[in-house]
Amino acid sequence: MYKLFTIKRYIEQIIMFPFVFLGRLIAMCKPLKCEYDIFFFFPGFTIGGAERVNAEIIKCFEDKKIIIFFTKFSSNDGMKHFFQLPNVTLKEINYWTDNKYIYWGNLIYRGICSYYINSQYNKPIIFIGQCNFGYKLTPHINRKIKIHELIHMFDNKFTWVWGPFIKFINTRIIVGDVIKNKFKDCYIKQNMPLKYLERFQKIFYRLEYLPEKHYKHQFNLPLKIYYAGRGGPQKRVWLIIEIINKCRALNLPVEFKLAGSFKNEMPKELIDDGTYVGEIKGGEEMYNFHKKNDILLMTSAWEGFPLVIMEAMAFGAIPLVPNVDAIPEHIKNGINGFILKEVNNEDEMVNEAVFNIQKLIINNMKLMEISYEAYTYAINNFSVEKFREEYRKAILL
Repeated sequence: MYKLFTIKRYIEQIIMFPFVFLGRLIAMCKPLKCEYDIFFFFPGFTIGGAERVNAEIIKCFEDKKIIIFFTKFSSNDGMKHFFQLPNVTLKEINYWTDNKYIYWGNLIYRGICSYYINSQYNKPIIFIGQCNFGYKLTPHINRKIKIHELIHMFDNKFTWVWGPFIKFINTRIIVGDVIKNKFKDCYIKQNMPLKYLERFQKIFYRLEYLPEKHYKHQFNLPLKIYYAGRGGPQKRVWLIIEIINKCRALNLPVEFKLAGSFKNEMPKELIDDGTYVGEIKGGEEMYNFHKKNDILLMTSAWEGFPLVIMEAMAFGAIPLVPNVDAIPEHIKNGINGFILKEVNNEDEMVNEAVFNIQKLIINNMKLMEISYEAYTYAINNFSVEKFREEYRKAILL
């Protein structure tokens, strides 16, 4: 399969050459106004954990001149303000790079961006935040320029995006050993050179703000259970809806609150009764949401290690989360959170979640202990200093 990836890349480069060449001519006529140390390529700035992590990476390089290219349409601008820093220039090129009706614009912008990068007086650094356009740009970049990548999670279908360009990426940053193992299996299956496994580096996410003291939840009844994030097939919010319905059918003393950009996935009754509270921006509004609720419930099919779990732990809320990817590397069942073992069978996962919720209702004192362990783990592992040091070391050295 790797040979097929390579052949595909060569054929595409031949076909797109006139468009890339045109892009370079355009860039020559409209050069950048200044030199940049780091070029970042991110999909967008919609409200989400991955977007927030991307923004926190930018803050690690406040002493560098940065330009960010956003390459996909964002459904909202909830995270945009996190990227708007004095040393940062933002370029939204999504009209050209994320428009199937003028796909040639995507090809032209590969020429534009590659010219900007290659023509810098000092060799810049390239950073790709799991961005399709960023991967496809790599063959057009001078080989002496270092290219780094953050992979938020492993998705086998996404192999068709990055697979053809793996040879051009110098560092692949991941958040857990289990993700590297998944990539190793993928490399073997697709006959990719195993030497590229040496390019992986593990760096945990960090939190912008860690409270100095443990926020003490009382875990009084009704127990407050919540979810915050995106919708879609990865997050499987429909399973949370099933869990809510089963808990209500059993008359369990629990309250649910759901926040995020998935109103179109919500049944009308959960909107009308206030279970769905709409979109919440990051920062203080999100911190208060963690404080007001007790148990973070997630039913994802796959993940990296979600930022929302980290924030919940920092504010003493207890994760009730699936056994996927890097989550069990951090969440120890019954110690600093709870793990849903069943992931693939959705009916069983719903039943397991309801069973766990029933146990939590009668375990008030134990929950207080677990809440403190969650907070302690967050304080010890998600600090700004450690995150900044590791990213600067990975990218600048």
